[in-house]
Amino acid sequence: MLKIYKTDLNGKMEENYRLEKDCWLNITAPTKEVLNEISLHYNIPLEFLEDPLDLEENARVEYDEKTDCTLIINDFPIIDINNKQFESYITIPIGILLGKDYIVTISSQSLHFEEQLIKRNINTSMKTRLALEILFNISSQYIGKLKLLNRQRLKIESNLRNSLTNKQLYDLMEIEKSLVYFLISLTANVEVINRLFRTSSVKLYEEDKSLLEDIRIENNQAIGTTELYTKILNSITGSYSSLISNRLNNTMKTLTLFTVFLTLPTLVFSFFGMNVTLPISDKDPKSYLYILIIAFIAILWISLALGRRGTFKN
Repeated sequence: MLKIYKTDLNGKMEENYRLEKDCWLNITAPTKEVLNEISLHYNIPLEFLEDPLDLEENARVEYDEKTDCTLIINDFPIIDINNKQFESYITIPIGILLGKDYIVTISSQSLHFEEQLIKRNINTSMKTRLALEILFNISSQYIGKLKLLNRQRLKIESNLRNSLTNKQLYDLMEIEKSLVYFLISLTANVEVINRLFRTSSVKLYEEDKSLLEDIRIENNQAIGTTELYTKILNSITGSYSSLISNRLNNTMKTLTLFTVFLTLPTLVFSFFGMNVTLPISDKDPKSYLYILIIAFIAILWISLALGRRGTFKN
């Protein structure tokens, strides 16, 4: 899908339908024909258009001297569509291409950030400023997604206090996976931002430098928040792993005690059921009561012995 935007004479950004000078091209999951057309029209290296479509592509800044084109690749958070049971996140690359007469954003999935930029009426001829606004929007998206993940974690943690199920543990694993994606991507994005401060291919004015510094601060804040949430989540999962082990130990202890208490009467009854001379007369109608009393005394004795050792305490 290809959408073209251009700022009109009134300073309003509107959708355009032709490839013109000073346009912003927002491309999503394009075909090979579309890539070739844009590459030829704006003299953009084809690999610059193809690289951001690779989900494994690393964040970086690259410049091609022949075409005077700068490629900025950042990672962007999106919902993991493969997980329909829980709203977790992954990150995918987004490419921002800057040239003399154009700015292009390209990705494999729709990122839904163009609506916010359109409302702000950023001039498409100010390509560096538009690129930085896109990067700032990406950084803000991480902060928003982290808040959502934290709310989900708090909800799961509250439910865990009442009951512990496998689904809740799987949900915590999905949150942890999302945080791992975020931390790796945010770290790479910070390197891209630092590179933009040093590169000469992207001309920065004072306002641009101020905005770029805000982007770096936003990214660092997101990294700090991600690390904090990761530590909290690791602490929670570790605590509940210990709780599960403790519950399993208590269950095994209970079953062992039942086995011991059931074994003692069986031993007593088996002893008096042997075909040997016994001190209790088998003709006495109350002989079974004596056997029960002996079994009860054995159970009471072992209960007292175990109680003194604190076996019945959790």
